[in-house]
Amino acid sequence: MTEIRILKEVENPLLKRMEIVFEILHPGGKTPTMAEAREAVSALKRASLEAVYVRSLKSVSGRQSSIGEAHIYFSPEYARIEPMHVRVANLPPEEKKRRKEEIKKMRMEMKAKAAGGKR
Repeated sequence: MTEIRILKEVENPLLKRMEIVFEILHPGGKTPTMAEAREAVSALKRASLEAVYVRSLKSVSGRQSSIGEAHIYFSPEYARIEPMHVRVANLPPEEKKRRKEEIKKMRMEMKAKAAGGKR
């Protein structure tokens, strides 16, 4: 990842966050992961990593860049409103895999409990 640019920035005082659209240029390289994009946005905006969540990241066809959307909360406490799937997607690959397994196991247990109670 070489360069990141902010394309659009809107303050949302109701949810206590900044909503941004950004572009990451990655010439000759692969599309960055959500975790890498999160770190880049955090560094660019000088925000705590725990207060930044990348909502989407898509490569631009025919160009060596990606366009993404991120929420930057004024404080990590306000970031609790982000959906679980977004929080998991922003984790580093190893931690993301572990967390997905935990969620899968928890869902299986809940299904088994629900099926056992219907008899």
